Formats: sequence, C-alpha cells, structure tokens
Amino acid sequence: MSMPQTDASVSLNRRDVLASALGLLAAAAAGPARAQAYPARAMQIIVPFAAGGGVDVVTRVVAEAAGAVLKQRFVIENRGGAATMLGSQAVAKADPDGYTLLAAPTTMVINPALKASVPFDWERDFVPVAMIAKLPFVVVAGKAYPASTMKELEAVGKSGKDPITFGSGGAGTVAHLAGEFFGIVSGAQVQHVSYRGEAPALNDAISGNISVMFCTLAAASSHIKGGTLKALGVTTAKRTALLPEVPTVAEQGYAGYDLSAWVALVAPKGTPAAVVEVLNDAVNAALRKPEIKSRLIEIGAEPAPGSAADLGAYMAKDAKIWAGVVKTASIKVD
Repeated sequence: MSMPQTDASVSLNRRDVLASALGLLAAAAAGPARAQAYPARAMQIIVPFAAGGGVDVVTRVVAEAAGAVLKQRFVIENRGGAATMLGSQAVAKADPDGYTLLAAPTTMVINPALKASVPFDWERDFVPVAMIAKLPFVVVAGKAYPASTMKELEAVGKSGKDPITFGSGGAGTVAHLAGEFFGIVSGAQVQHVSYRGEAPALNDAISGNISVMFCTLAAASSHIKGGTLKALGVTTAKRTALLPEVPTVAEQGYAGYDLSAWVALVAPKGTPAAVVEVLNDAVNAALRKPEIKSRLIEIGAEPAPGSAADLGAYMAKDAKIWAGVVKTASIKVD
C-alpha cells in the first residue's frame, strides 16, 4: 500500500529533479570546454632523419614558435632509418589524439613510386596538418663549365658528345629526380652520379668532375656567393628571395618545371578535425612571425603557410609528378 505524498516529500522530489537537470546541463557545458583544452600537455614530433639535417633544423625552428603560440611544448624525436619509413610508420600506428605527429619529408610521396613495398599508405594512414616550409633547389656548375643558362645546358646535352653528368646526395632523392625531370622536359642526354651526401657532390661540381648538380639552396648558397659555383636556375615556379637575381628553370623555357623539397606536419588518420585546425593555426601563426621568416630564409627554406586542405592537394599533385618522373626515366632503387 502506497503512502500519500506529503508537501515535504514533493518538495524533496522537485529538488532532486532540479539537481539532476543542473548536473546534466553542467556536463553538457563541460564537453566543449574539454574539447577546447587541446593541447593539455607536450606534443611529440617525430623527424624521420638524424639530428642536424635540413628537415630537422627547419622543424625545430617552426615547432618552437608554434609551441609558444599554443603555450605547450613540442618535443622533437629523431628516428631515422629505412629511407624515412621507420619514423613515418611509428606515427602511422600512433593514437590519433594530436599528441604524436610527423615531420613528413618529400620522400613520403616519392617512396611509393620507387619501392616495391612501403609499410604504410600516406593517403590512407595520415591526415595533412600544415606545410612547414619548402626547400628550393638550384642548378649549379663549376666556374669553368661551358653552360651558364639552362638553354646552354640543354645544348650541351644535345651536342652528341658526352651526356650531362649531374650529381646528387643519393639515388631516389629529390635532387636525383629533379635532374632526370630536366632531361625529360628538355630532351637532353643526362647521366646521374650518386654520392653519399650533397657535400662530396658539390666538391666534384666545383672541380668539374661532374657537369652540374641539382641541390638545395642551403648547401649551395655560400659557394654561389663565394664565386666557386655559378647558378644556372632555381627549380621553383617563382624566383626565390634567397637568390632573387637567378631566373627559374621555368622562365628559361621549361614551363611547368616547379620542384622543391618540403617539410610538412601530418598526423595519424582519425585525428579530430578540430585538433588539426588548432595545429594548422599555430603553425601558420609561427610562419607569419618576421623573425621565423628570416630564420628560415637564412637556412635555405621558404615559409609556406596554408590550410590543411591546401597541403593535401599539394602532396597529391607532387606524388603524381614524381611517379611520372620515376616511370619515364625508369628509375630503380634497391
């Protein structure tokens, strides 16, 4: 038999209902607050190269400034090996929470065309976050070399004598593919010479042991300014602020020749869009700082702010270009 409700019990029930409702409202309000709390701790960026190289240095410069924007620290971990695939695979398998990121180099979109097996799919396993910087290349030759422009270089390669020998820091690198691409678009006969790094290749270009080299501005600029090398052209679509007096390869008669290495921030697939947006905003804010712009230019890099969608489109376009070069030039890498 039920007991009749008193005024006191009715009042108590109403208070319970009201308390429950207020609790639910508080929980709902707390949801967005928790979502906005990212980043709540330090974030890790894996660089798939040893410390001290171009990708590592560029990443550290931008990461420090972006961390200041977010009021959290980026911890850089160098994990080289397997042609950048070791570090890349580690990030592909990481939790998609925005706390483990990859400083992705150009080789991320080149390797699938060069190698029979790659342990991840850059389109399936990663989401683009932000372009960090582009690393323009320049075509250089020793002072005594007979060509001083790209058209003169083409004429040498079509003379029927020895082919244009061009050096790079290794087979399958951007520098290697850039030289092969010039041979494709110009019809000149080219022959790649692989070295263990840019420095020995540059030395042979200076001495005249090879015809030219397609190399990063960071490695060549001091030699160009010192007069031991001459610049025939830069590989980007527009002239670079690093060498504004040097014409591009494209403007010398090779329309569409637009190549550079790059460093981009990517995250594991499944990373929330809101987290990607926070990171993209922070990187772009860092790249717009005058002191960061100046520092990047000093080390041979160009700031390249843009949206995550811009980065995704750029990577897809680059992948097609490199795949075409690899196929046309029949490049094979063990």
